[in-house]
Amino acid sequence: MIKNKKAQISIEYIVFIAIFLMFFQAVLYPSAVFAENIINDVSSISQSSQSINSLSNSIESLANSSGYGKRTIFFYLPENTHMSIESNKIIYSIDISNQKPFPNNCSTGICTFEKILYIGSLSISEEDSDNFIGGYSGKLIIEKKDNGVISVKAD
Repeated sequence: MIKNKKAQISIEYIVFIAIFLMFFQAVLYPSAVFAENIINDVSSISQSSQSINSLSNSIESLANSSGYGKRTIFFYLPENTHMSIESNKIIYSIDISNQKPFPNNCSTGICTFEKILYIGSLSISEEDSDNFIGGYSGKLIIEKKDNGVISVKAD
């Protein structure tokens, strides 16, 4: 009789653990995945925005200074970000998870942002400037030539 009682207690213990694991898988795991996706998305958006703002401030500062010159800045672009430079704006898009609700300026997992550059009558040479894909981490050289054309190149 004692052996049957011990067996019953161990079976009840196993059933309790199984119910707990099913609860964890059904309730807690999806919440953890949701939170991880949101944290990664917010991190990518804020890191990209910070890098683009730093780049645009450097371009505007150089463009609004007299004469010609060259500046070097450290630039980081997260893995899931793509950036291109046009005549007076920087366009960047970020691939995010398909977790809903989407942030502003985002649809179907891609957020697209635009940063207008206030550089007066000067222009950024698209031919002399690099387009950057995600995962770039290094120096950027911003150069203003004596004719007023600005280029942005990777070091």
